[in-house]
Amino acid sequence: MAQFDVWRTLEGALVIDCQSNLLRHLNTRLVVPLLRADQFDVVARRLNPLFTIEDTDYVMYTQFTATLPVSQLSEIVMNLDDDSLTIIGAVDMLLTGV
Repeated sequence: MAQFDVWRTLEGALVIDCQSNLLRHLNTRLVVPLLRADQFDVVARRLNPLFTIEDTDYVMYTQFTATLPVSQLSEIVMNLDDDSLTIIGAVDMLLTGV
């Protein structure tokens, strides 16, 4: 379990684990859902960056950030560590507005 892992939940949704690796011992994770890009128009690209996962475009729906129990995470799909600055920028936009 690592920061910026993309997980499939037990319900089949995709989420990005944004929680620090220093807190991996906790039984919850701070996650951001990923929604298919064709579901809606995105105006705020910094808040809602786009990622390609399993040949499908997904939008990081940062405004729906939440915690999930680790038991709700079923499988790791991939890791987005190479996009860490983009992900942190989206969370920063949510928290600070800049």
